[in-house]
Formats: sequence, C-alpha cells, structure tokens
Amino acid sequence: MATALLNGRIYTVDPTTPWVEAVLIEDGSFTVVGSDDQIRAAAPHDTEFIDLDGHLAMPGLHDAHTHLLFSGLKFRYEARLTPNGTTAEIVHDLQQCQCGKLVDQGEQAWIVGGEFVPSVFADQELDRSFLDKAFPDQPVFLYDYTIHHGLANSKALEIAGLSDDTPDPPGGRLVRRADTNELTGELVEQARWPVMRAIPDYRAEVYRDAVSWAVSTCHRYGITSVQEASASPQALAAFRNLDDADSLNLHIAAHLVWREEGFGMATTAELDQTIVDRASYASAHVDTARIKIWLDGAPLPPHMTQADLDVNGNTDPRNILVAPDELTEALCRFDAAKMSVKIHCAGEGSVRAALDAFEAVRSINGNRATTHEIAHCTFIQDQDYERFERLNVVAEMSPAIWHIPDYGLDDGFKFRTALDSGATMTIGSDWIITPNPNLFPALQGMLQRGPESIDLTTAVQLLTLDGAKVVGRADRRGSISLGKSGDLIVLDRNIFEVPTDEISATRVLRTIFEGRTVFVADEAQSRATIDAPGDRARRG
Repeated sequence: MATALLNGRIYTVDPTTPWVEAVLIEDGSFTVVGSDDQIRAAAPHDTEFIDLDGHLAMPGLHDAHTHLLFSGLKFRYEARLTPNGTTAEIVHDLQQCQCGKLVDQGEQAWIVGGEFVPSVFADQELDRSFLDKAFPDQPVFLYDYTIHHGLANSKALEIAGLSDDTPDPPGGRLVRRADTNELTGELVEQARWPVMRAIPDYRAEVYRDAVSWAVSTCHRYGITSVQEASASPQALAAFRNLDDADSLNLHIAAHLVWREEGFGMATTAELDQTIVDRASYASAHVDTARIKIWLDGAPLPPHMTQADLDVNGNTDPRNILVAPDELTEALCRFDAAKMSVKIHCAGEGSVRAALDAFEAVRSINGNRATTHEIAHCTFIQDQDYERFERLNVVAEMSPAIWHIPDYGLDDGFKFRTALDSGATMTIGSDWIITPNPNLFPALQGMLQRGPESIDLTTAVQLLTLDGAKVVGRADRRGSISLGKSGDLIVLDRNIFEVPTDEISATRVLRTIFEGRTVFVADEAQSRATIDAPGDRARRG
C-alpha cells in the first residue's frame, strides 16, 4: 500500500529541493517528492492519503547515542527511586518492585533499580546498612545517577564474592567506611562488574518487551534511526527476534561492547565471542559492524572518573580504563575488519588518548576509509579539534544535557568550534541518563550556546542527514529524497518560524517509518501518560 502526505510544509534536508508540499511513499521508499498535484497524479488507487493541514514535516531523527535495552528495563521493569529520595523513601520504593517476575522460576530474584544521587546523603550515610536492614536475605543493586557507579547490599556482595579483604580491581574502586577496611557497598566504575555478573539474566520476553517499549518511545519523539551504544548479547538477541517478527520499526547501528562487563551485561569472554558471532545478529534493520569502548568514566560528582590532562598537557592515566598499547592493538584489529569504533570519552585527557590511538591506527593500517567516533566529546583541548577531520574521527556530542545547568557542563560541548575545525559531528540523547530520548530540547540548546551556537538549518542536518552519513546510510536515509527510506515526522509547530525558546517544547504528531505510521499523537496520549519516563508505577 502506498502512502501520500499532502498539504504540508515539508523540509527535506535535500539541498537540491529543500522545501516541498507533498510526498508519495511506495514499498517503503519515497517515489515522488513535490507538489500536491504531482503526488495525486502518481498515487496508485489504493493509496492512503494523509492531510498535513499545513504542518511542518521533516525526515525522522537520528539519535547517535542511546541505550534501548537499558532504558526499557529502567523505565518499564526495574525499581524506580524517588528523585533525591531519602533512605526511607528508597526502601519504600524498592519494596514495591515486583522483581521476582523478571527471572525464570528457581532463579534468585534480585532487586535492581535507580537512580540514587550521592550528594543527597549526609556524610557516611551512603552505606549498605540501610539496605541490609530492609533486605537481609535478598540481593539489591542500585545504580547512581551517572549509571557508572552503584550500591550493593551485603547479600549482593556475598553472592558476588566481594568482602572487606577484596582489593580494588583495575579500573574501579570499592568504597570503604572511614578509617576501616569495611565495604560501604558503593562500587565505582569497574568495581560494579562482579555484582552485575552475579545478577541472573531476565526472561527473554522481558528483554524483548523492554526493547519494543523503547522503540515505541523513540517513535513518540520522532526518532527513526539510532546508534545503540551498548549492544549487549541480550540486546542483540532481542533486536534480532523483533526484526524476524517484522516488529522492529527502527534502523539500529549496534555498537557491540568490548571489554565492559557492566554495560555489556556479560563476561569479557562472552563479549569477545559476541563480536566474533556478530554476523548472526545482523538483520534487515540492525547493523552489527560496530564496536563500543569505554576509555574513562563520568565527569559528574562525587567520583569524577573522567580522565583529564595533567599540568604538562598529558593525559592523566589514573582514570584511563584501557592502556594505550591495548587500545591501539584493539583499534587496529577492528579497523582492519572495517568495524567502526565508538569510544566513550568524558574528559580532555581521554579524548587526547583516543585521538592518539586513532592516529597510530591510521599510521599502522594505512586506512582512512573506516569512520570512527569519540562519544560525548564533553571537553576537548583546543589543539585537538583539528585532529578529528584529519583522522576521520566523528565528534559525537551527547548526552543532550548541555542545556541543563544542574550538570555543570556549561564550558563543554563546543559545537561551533568543532564544526569550524572541519569535524564531522553527530548528536545523541544518551537515553538512560536522560528521562526520555527527546532531542528537541537539545536542538534548542545548540542554538543558545553564545559563541558556540550554530544555526537551525545546520542543527537539523546534524540530527538527520549527518547521522545517516556517519553510519554509512546517507544513500538510504537522512533526507526526504527519491529512493530513500520513507521515514518522516510531522511536528506540531514550524521550528523554522517559531521563536527559538519554543523549539524545545515541540511535539511530534506523527512518525512514519518506511511508509507505515508507527505513532500518532492523539492515539498515544493515554499510553504516554501511563508509560512516561519518570512514572513510578512498577511493572513486571
């Protein structure tokens, strides 16, 4: 069946014909882009006609950094904690969680949830003791607001094999009570791994439903293409299962996890095998020729695990999670296999270390064709900007929190500087950190960064065509052009005409994926109210 959209203000992101009033989509692709009369003349007899009533339509958005499975589990199944909650409120919230329904019968049910904010707790109050009192026999693991650290009760520590005598692991820290060797239960960075390894897998249908819900949430915010930044074996299996059932209405560039057992939800050996078996997870809508590496932590208090530069301008190695020689070896191997690598970097030091490694890879392999990425690009030393273009490394700007003063990142995310240096840039939500994957507040934020602001046309291109280019799909996605995938969104306002301050409040009225309507605002309002991120109803 064909779909025709008429009577609109359609911004195509195609420089040859930037504005049209109508489009025709047949067999999932745009076949006519032009006027109402042209579309009516070309439309076959069984065409579904949609009157845009003058609304703005544009290509579906590309989210360059998201976590579909984690977000689905977080907001749909796992325990949600009262924002800035006290210990009593946290215990109350955890007691409502129906976590036993998530695992197969006979498995030890864990309580998993988040997020707690360490700064809310008084000195020495952030301790497993309050969890032990409420849950002496049930393991509990909570992640903090950065998702990089966690808190486990005594039962969870016991199952994970952690005790007061356990030394700090490489790349992590076991927080201890003042002037003692006793564990508080707080786990920093890779110290989470033993506990997260001990958490049993959920039932396969839980993972499928979590991903399905996350995909539908993306539709609600106009996202039709994503880069999954933590493609664990569980996520990949859910993607493949949904796509085989013709139920995955999203283009996914999946970055398979390398050597990060927390975000990877598996052991290092299992993650390595998943990379070897990557072709078996690929499908019509899932590209698995991509890798994700974590090089440092998070630039947020109290632990501040990002890697900065020292006084001499060199990378401070204390928070670097992968040694330089190991990083270069891995990158050379993936680059030789034509696999695009995205490296998590939160500090100037880790960005410098990643660029150094990419420079070595370009010299060793003699290849500039495979595009690699640095994720987040929160802070970049001035002299490093020019290296992005020279090394064919993408500056991915995420998470979309630069417009939120509470995070204290006002000095970061230099959009204008990056673009003026010639860098290719993409924009991501880092959904899981954010309450939803809405990119319109970020779009407004890019226009209001003082000297680092960019213009609206450029910002829209970053969220559409440039995202498609980075994942190697510009020939099929990213603009409303003949032969490209029929992905399109309809907005409640014309973002090119309203005041800048009103862009963040933009609502998506309709999302079309490959010619099929996958979201209509009026039909989804009741679901949106029930399932909105932040809703404290427990499911499972």
